[in-house]
Amino acid sequence: MKNLLALALILTSVSTKAENVYSQQFQAIQDIELVEITTDESGEEVEKVLERKQLPSELQELIERPVEKDVSGVIMMTRQLIALGKEIYEIVEAGKPVVTVESEPVQILPRDEQGATIQAMELAGWRAPKVKKYSVRARNYLGMTPASFDFMLIYSYGGKYRGKGAYITGAQIKPTSVNVAWGYNLDANFKVQSIVNQGSDASPVAGAVLMIDYRIKTVLMDRTNNASYFINGLGQTTTY
Repeated sequence: MKNLLALALILTSVSTKAENVYSQQFQAIQDIELVEITTDESGEEVEKVLERKQLPSELQELIERPVEKDVSGVIMMTRQLIALGKEIYEIVEAGKPVVTVESEPVQILPRDEQGATIQAMELAGWRAPKVKKYSVRARNYLGMTPASFDFMLIYSYGGKYRGKGAYITGAQIKPTSVNVAWGYNLDANFKVQSIVNQGSDASPVAGAVLMIDYRIKTVLMDRTNNASYFINGLGQTTTY
């Protein structure tokens, strides 16, 4: 009986020490990866690490989140272009994908001589949607990935007004998978950062920078990161 009691005490002591080490290492993120996911000729998924951010181990002050507005309509405009949609799109809240049926995707459309918006249905020549897949993974000091989410950037392009220009419609970033371990919290949103005309006054080519912000939080840390994607009316996508 004494031997069993001693063994139980030893196991409890070892378990308690392991638990303490585990909780500290589990709650601290070592690095975050941004991965682009493509499909090869055989149909297999191929992953390419676009960015790996090594995070400091010491605690940081809580990072203030920007004021989030929920305004539908005009986001921004130039002389030839107008961006329509919401100022900020929430896509992950408290570790769960946000499904908002009423939200209109981003559109970069032409303006007429009076400055009025020319709607997407008035344009012709739209191409099939362009889709790019990505994954964000937070790795802790145990080599585990307690917080991750997969998402896709999707948009239609190539719409022309009276045979000229190349515009964008249906642009959005959508989460496809969110995995968050106990003790972790994940939020993400995206917005249009800027729009440009890559063409001429007579035949504009719409371009836009979409920026995704994601915040990973535990009891020990609070980190915010972002990634930007440039898309245009020719179907070109650049990550930076």
